Amino acid sequence: MENNSENSILSDSTQTSSRARKFKQAGYGFLIMNLIYLVVVVKFIPALNFDASALLSFLAYVLFIGFLTYYLLQEKKLLAQVLAFIYAGRSGNAIYFLLGDNIFPAVPFFLPCLLITFYLLGRVGWDWP
Repeated sequence: MENNSENSILSDSTQTSSRARKFKQAGYGFLIMNLIYLVVVVKFIPALNFDASALLSFLAYVLFIGFLTYYLLQEKKLLAQVLAFIYAGRSGNAIYFLLGDNIFPAVPFFLPCLLITFYLLGRVGWDWP
């Protein structure tokens, strides 16, 4: 008889490594896609006044995204699932407005960010390939 306990340990560690890699990709992808989203939206907002209030809002947004990224890197599956639902809704809303007549000019540029973020979060939330 062959000892299969070593094989099961190796497959468990490979599965854990794969899961950790997916969470790492989702966390950093989430951070990068949100920062790109922020830059695109700021570029297309007409006459944005960079006063203290706007700068504090941007700082709060970046800190919040950093906070969520930290917990994604800690492999919080429920957080990934909740964020995936939010990004699915945001993507659907952006597609709806893209098909309309009066659209925000940045929608074609930030829609890929939303869809990529949704996919990365879905990969870890429901173990997609």
